Order: sequence, then structure tokens, then C-alpha cells
Amino acid sequence: MSRTADLIAPLTRVVLAEDRRGDVITAVGLLAIALALDALGLVRTSWSGLAGVSSWWFVAPAVVGCIALVWRRFHPLGALGVVTVAFAADVALGGSVGLLVVLWEALYAVHIHGRPAARRVTAIGVGAVSLASMIVVGEATGEARFAILAGLQAVTLLVMPMWWGANVRQGRELTAAAHELARLERERGSALLSLSEAARHDAVRAERTSVARDLHDVVASHLSAITITSGAALAGEPEPERDRAALRSIRAESLASLQDMQAMIRVLSAGSAGASGGSDLLAAPRVAQLPPVLEQVRLAGLELTVTDPDGVLSGDTVLPAAVDHAVFRVVRESLTNVLKHGGACVEVRVVAADTLELEVYDDGVRPGGATRDPADVGGGTGLGLVSMRERVESLGGSFAAGPAEDRPEDRSDSGSDGAGWRVRAVLPLPAMVAAMAADRAADRAADRAAAEPAPSDRAIPGLHA
Repeated sequence: MSRTADLIAPLTRVVLAEDRRGDVITAVGLLAIALALDALGLVRTSWSGLAGVSSWWFVAPAVVGCIALVWRRFHPLGALGVVTVAFAADVALGGSVGLLVVLWEALYAVHIHGRPAARRVTAIGVGAVSLASMIVVGEATGEARFAILAGLQAVTLLVMPMWWGANVRQGRELTAAAHELARLERERGSALLSLSEAARHDAVRAERTSVARDLHDVVASHLSAITITSGAALAGEPEPERDRAALRSIRAESLASLQDMQAMIRVLSAGSAGASGGSDLLAAPRVAQLPPVLEQVRLAGLELTVTDPDGVLSGDTVLPAAVDHAVFRVVRESLTNVLKHGGACVEVRVVAADTLELEVYDDGVRPGGATRDPADVGGGTGLGLVSMRERVESLGGSFAAGPAEDRPEDRSDSGSDGAGWRVRAVLPLPAMVAAMAADRAADRAADRAAAEPAPSDRAIPGLHA
């Protein structure tokens, strides 16, 4: 059975081909059917026909109608017009079943291949023919039942191929719509995959940028501090105590740098788990680790002043982890920049109220009285300032860094000519932390008031003799 199907498959494809070959084969097949029906005597079905006309005359309308069907796919309405004329000639001869089959194919072709206008014209024509047949039969017989019967026969014979063609066309349109929808879904899937791939690449690039920034934060400041501390120790006269302190500081910085590098390598090696590892790494440095940093700055030769009325740097004010980490990074990076590019005096001021205000200011006066150029921002990569700004702004705070034209009004004038540099960050604090800071400020005010000596009783003149 399968071998037989394989043998007839090429013939089936040719017969069912949606092109001119299929149209020619269909026309030839319908002509063979029409001639076979005529040969069986299925002619003169409407009336006896013209007297003395041979049955061979029915071949001519059948040939004309089948030739017209060759163009039914490309000109369905024109093919229907030619077939209608051939059918009228056939009816004049008496009518035949064979040409009725050809007419059915023409009506079917209009409703499966024709445009909406052609289909409307055909429907109106069929309605008019059905109505005309009812009137003619009714007038000829004088019987209403014969007129209705003629109309029903006309509707049945002419509407059926139209209905069939409309259903087939609708099925093809639905199939084409389903295929188009499937194609669009495939394209959408491909587009989503492309977008996903692009987003993945963007995420990888962003992660690499973030890793580079963090690597700068956790390592560059250590190495800069090592360089500056060792340079300060080598620049002066040998002092065993100072040199030993410098060596201890250098060793501590080296160990810290090594640990941070190892942690970063673990993050980079973690692959898809790098996000959690990165958050652990970034949360590690806290304000509690700043005292060694401040001591290292002093060992490097800077005159450091810390103003911290709320005890943020000493741990009296407990900060949220993200804010705590941001404060450490800003202070550490700012002091590192002062060591590399700033003056000899630097002040760190931290105030916790409704917000946490952090400011690092250096006067720009280098040792020996030389002032720094206000346009001098270092000559480094610039990643430090970018990293500080992004850390602060990601927490909803504000960040500013630039030349300080004047010292703050609440500081003593040291004769600076405006070549200093100021880094200022404002970080939001949760209401609970702000309330705790306010309570501590009130407690400090009460302690100061209690520490003041009570006014003593004063002698009233004339009271004692």
C-alpha cells in the first residue's frame, strides 16, 4: 500500500498543484466528465431542445466552458462569464448535466479565488437568476408551486458551489493566519532571545565595570597608602620608632590588600553566584575599620582633625549596613586622594541628624607653603570620585566634590587662598537612626549642663556685720 502511494504521489502533486498546470488538468478532467455524461444521454434535461439538432452539438459549449476554466484562478469572474454564456447556449440546445458541472466549478472558483467585489457580483447574479427562473416558470405554468420549486432548484444548484468555495477559502485564510501567527511567534521568540542575549552582555559589561570600580576601591587605596607611608618614612631622618610604626602600617595595608584581592578573585570565580559574593565583599569594610586608616594618615605626615559630635566613627551611632559601608568608602577614598594630591591639613566632619552629613576638607597648602592648583584633581583614573558618587547616589543621597573657594564659616581661618578641596556627601538615615542621634545629642547637652558648676550663694551686702 505504501509503495502504491509513493508511485501515485507525483501524479497527485501535479493534479493538486496550485498553478497553471493544475488548472489545465482540472479543465481537461471536467471536459472528460462532461463528455462522458453527454455520452450517457444526460442531455436535453431542461426541455426537448431544437428539432433536428444532433447530440454532438453539446460538445461545443462544454469545450468552450472548459477552456475558460484554464484562467479561473487568475480571472475567475471572466471565466465565469464565458462559462455562463456557454451554459446559456447549452440550455438553448436543451441543457445537459455535463455543463452544469462546469458551471459549478466556475462558481466555486469565483468564491475561492475571486476578490470580494467579484463574489458580491456573483451572489447578486445568482439571486437574480433564481428570481427570474421563478417568474418565468410561474408565468409559463400558472402554478405558484412550480415557480417556488424552480426557484428552490436554482438556489440549490447555484448556491451550493458558492457556499462550498466560501468555506474552503475561509479555511485557507485561517490556515494562512495560523501559519503567519506561528511565523510571528518564531520571530518574536528570536527577538526575545536576541534581547535577552543583549541584556546578558550589558549585564556582563556592567558587572565588569562594577568589579573594576570595586577593585580600585579595595586595592588602590591600600597600595597608595603603602607608597605614601614608605615614602614619608624614607624622606626623613632615620627614627626607629617612627620607622617601625610605618613598617607595621605597611604590613597591615599589605595584608588587607592581599585579603581584598583574594576576596575579589573568589567573587570573579563564583560565576553566577558572584552577586551574593560581591555583596558580602562590598559590605565587609565598615566604619569600625576607620581608626587604623586615620592613624595611617597621621603617620604619613598629615595634620588630621576629626569632628564627630554624634560618635559615628566611634560606633556610638549604629548605621545601616549600606550607609556604614558608603561612609567608610568615602572617607577612605577622600583621605587617599588628600595623601596623593592634597595639602598638609585635612579635616573630617561627620554629623548625624535627619541625614548623615560627611565632609572631608583639605586646605590645599602643601608642606613648605606651596599651594595646590585648584584644577588639580590628581592625574589618576578618576574612578575614585565616580565610585563615591555612585555609592552615595544609589542610596538616595547627594555627592559633591570640587575646589573649595572658602573654608566653612564654622572653622578658623588659616590663611588659605582658596586652593583647597572639599568632598561632601549627604546620606539619608532611617527615622529610627535619626531619632537615636537626636536623643544622643539631647543627652550630651544635658551632660554638659550638669557638668557646669552650680551658681553659689552670693553674700548680700549689709547682711553680715
